[in-house]
Amino acid sequence: MKKAVFLIPIFCGLFIPSVFSMQTAVADTSIVQHLTRIGEEGRVRIFQDARLASKLSRNATAFKSSGTFVGENGLPSSYVTVSGYRIQVFSDNNQRKSKDEATRKASLIRSSVPDIETYVTYTSPFWRLRVGDFRTFEEANARMRDLKTAFPEFAKEMRIVRETVRIPQYEPLD
Repeated sequence: MKKAVFLIPIFCGLFIPSVFSMQTAVADTSIVQHLTRIGEEGRVRIFQDARLASKLSRNATAFKSSGTFVGENGLPSSYVTVSGYRIQVFSDNNQRKSKDEATRKASLIRSSVPDIETYVTYTSPFWRLRVGDFRTFEEANARMRDLKTAFPEFAKEMRIVRETVRIPQYEPLD
């Protein structure tokens, strides 16, 4: 009994500080916040752009909200990912030829219509070819009509699907 009374304060003394330190570590949403937290060793000051802070954040929505890709002109361009629409041109689960068929159709569409993005994806067991990044169903439908006239052999498989799309962000000109 005396040992139990003696061990309880020791247990609390060891366990409680570690719980508080874990809560502090979890509260930090980025490595920058962790570094700038005042500790026993000193203070760190970091000066950076707010866009970089959002990229370093542990918050999952910060990673989905924006990014960069190489645009048509070969220069990096920024974009925002939003819920939108794409045109599904091809979908098949034949493991022997579906991938080749999807990439062949994607290259045909890219060579004929260079301003539209093509996406070849594999979600087991299907290979899919989807094109475009459209905010509204009407935009996608108008573009699908154009694609059906340009590629009548693909027309029977084309349909509009909801998907997360990349919409470019335009920066103001100086």
